[in-house]
Formats: sequence, C-alpha cells, structure tokens
Amino acid sequence: MEILKNPHYDFLGKAKIFVPLSVLLTLGSLAYMSLHGIRYGVEFQGGTQLILRFTNTPQIDRIRSVVDQTTRGAVIQTYDDPKKNQVLVRLPSGEGEGAELSAQAQTVVAGLARDYAVNPVTESSTEIVGPVVGQELRRKAIQLTLFGLLFQFIYIWIRFKGAAWGAAATIAVFHDVIITLGLLVLCGYEVTLNVIAALLTLVGYSVNDTIVIFDRVRENLRQRRKEPLTKIINDSVNQTLSRTLISSGTTFLTVLGLYLFGGEVLRGFAFAMVVGIVFGTYSTIYIASPVVVWWQSLRKDRRPAARAAL
Repeated sequence: MEILKNPHYDFLGKAKIFVPLSVLLTLGSLAYMSLHGIRYGVEFQGGTQLILRFTNTPQIDRIRSVVDQTTRGAVIQTYDDPKKNQVLVRLPSGEGEGAELSAQAQTVVAGLARDYAVNPVTESSTEIVGPVVGQELRRKAIQLTLFGLLFQFIYIWIRFKGAAWGAAATIAVFHDVIITLGLLVLCGYEVTLNVIAALLTLVGYSVNDTIVIFDRVRENLRQRRKEPLTKIINDSVNQTLSRTLISSGTTFLTVLGLYLFGGEVLRGFAFAMVVGIVFGTYSTIYIASPVVVWWQSLRKDRRPAARAAL
C-alpha cells in the first residue's frame, strides 16, 4: 500500500535547517531540565502516595490544612476527571520505611475523617516506596536506558558493518529521548515507571524506522555504486516514505486515543508516546540520515563507504 506515488522530496537538502533546529531543541531541553529539575513519581522519589475519592467535590485548601497538621511538605492536587471527586496526596518519605510510611498514610486518612467529616472519603488507595528503594529504581532505570542505547549501537554497527550507521541511529534516539523528557518536564508530567516504559518503547520504535531506511540504503548502494551517497540516501528515504507514514500514523492515532481517553494513570505514558513517535519519525529522516552523510564525508572516500555497507 502506498499513500504517496513516487515521491521525490529533497530531505537531505533541508538538513541544514533541521539539524541546527534539533540541536537547539536538545540543548534547550537539557537546559530546562537542569534548571527546573525532573519530577519523579513516588516509585523513584520514595514516599507515600494516596488517591482519595470523596463523596462531594473536594476543597483542596481544606484538605491541605488537615494534612499539614500531621505532615509538612505534602503535594496535594486534583486527580483524574474532576467529576470523580478524586485527590492525589503525596507525602514525603523523610527517613521512614515500610511500617512508618504506612502509619503516616493512616494518620492522614484518619485526620480527614475527623476534621473534614462534611465530605467523607469513600475510597482510598495507597502506594508506599521507601527512599532507598526509590533511589535504586531510579538508578536502574537510567542504567537500563543507557544499556539500551549502547546495545542498539553495537547491533547496528555489526549489522551494517560500519560505526557510522550505529552512531547515526544512536544519536537520533538520544535526540528523541531528550526532547521527549524535556517536554514531559515542561508540561508538568512526572517520570514514573510507565514513562520509562514509554521511553524504552520509543528507543525500539525509532531504531526500527531507522533500520528500514538503512536497509534500503544498503540495497541501493549495491546497485548504484557510482552515485553520490547523499542522493542514494535521499532516494532511499523517499522509497520508504509511504511505509514510514503508514506505520507511524497508525501508531500515533492509537496512542493519541490512549492519551485522550486512557485516564490519568496512563496520561504520562501516552503523552511520552505521542511526542516520541512524532520526533522519532522526524529524527529518522532529518537526523540519522544526515549524520551518515556527514560521517562518511569526513573520510573523503566514497568507495570504502560503499564496500562497508555491503
């Protein structure tokens, strides 16, 4: 199935515009995250998270005044659809563990039942993570993401018999992850285990798109040895463009529906997927492909590059 008949877009000709733009977006995301910090979920930060459902519309200020009597520094906000009368209460972990954190949550619920009895809690759920466990989960999440980038770099290097191909795919994925994280922080989302799962999914999704194009480049290099690498890569992107748009478009519509209708629990995951698919498709064309051309141009020899891809 083709949605575009014999496209002949000059993608690499626009690289001089989009590559600097991507560099600015990446640096801007890093700068914003360093200045404002990343909001981690309770599983990474440690502490106690309560989701409380009230009989009537809850008054956040009243709830905050009750919680502050027992625990200072709690984060209190409306959770999910306001019509559900749910409130999220996150209590700091301090140095407490296990039973102490559980007792802290019970104290808050009891305080609300006593001092906010006009609007009783009808349902509650509690998630407790100690500070040591939270730090360990954060460390492992970072390691898992970095190992994923490293292994995919090695795999593509071996498969295409050249470091240029592995480096190009890895740089494109790094670009996607950093910009997605930056937008998550900008929009106020927390980095949770669901978000980490989304980022790892994006690593695989973006690399898959890149490999499809690189495979077509390798086939064209065998048949068109005397043509410039820039033209071969540009033609390869055009030849796979319909496939890229169909696969990315259908996935985008799916995760967009998840974002709009999936509820608060999956909102961060779905947002990361929506943003990541857009930038993953973009980076496959405007980041990975120009990096290969730039890398090979540094060698100033077209023939070894062609033989390396065969």
